[in-house]
Amino acid sequence: MLERISGRTPGPARISVRSLGEDFHLDPAASWTLLRALVAGKLLHADGAGSYVATARFREYAVARVVSPLSRVRAKALIDTVCGIAARINADWDRNPYLVKVVAVSGSYMSRRHSLPELSLWLVLRRRPQLQARRWRPRLEKDVALHEIVTAMTSLSSFMRIRIARDKRDVQRPFSVVFQTNEDVIEPSVATWERLRGWGASISRRLAAR
Repeated sequence: MLERISGRTPGPARISVRSLGEDFHLDPAASWTLLRALVAGKLLHADGAGSYVATARFREYAVARVVSPLSRVRAKALIDTVCGIAARINADWDRNPYLVKVVAVSGSYMSRRHSLPELSLWLVLRRRPQLQARRWRPRLEKDVALHEIVTAMTSLSSFMRIRIARDKRDVQRPFSVVFQTNEDVIEPSVATWERLRGWGASISRRLAAR
């Protein structure tokens, strides 16, 4: 339909119940039902002469990419991955001034639906203790640090919706806590320990060679 009404006349292409039926291969009753739905959804508007004109919103819908909803199984896998990222942020991202204290899930995931339109996650952050900062690596600015955390998680899927909260009381209810950490007990990840071990061994070899 978009192809038919685009670029044929200098003015807006007029749409009728008959043309809708032809474009969508519908009988007259179904064409009227579709017309009312398109008008109610603001995809078409009446031109005052008995026909209709497509709106910008109609064009957006016509070229939109249609994807399947998020399955609950896939959502659970994404949540597990987010929890792993949160643990890695706390252990290894020493330049980032924030720790992930809590990750909570809310929205459609809290329903019994098997197909979800989105995955809403809330992050409760805390300032990283100064003792964990390495002096030769300055910490990131606040805006950059927050963007870094959110991007690391939203890049997992287009269904992800990440919000920052100061406290669990600010999280949309109902919600479920899927990750929580004690910032007083945070150890570097295995990868970090391996890097430190390799660095220490390199220093030892240099000293022994002197």
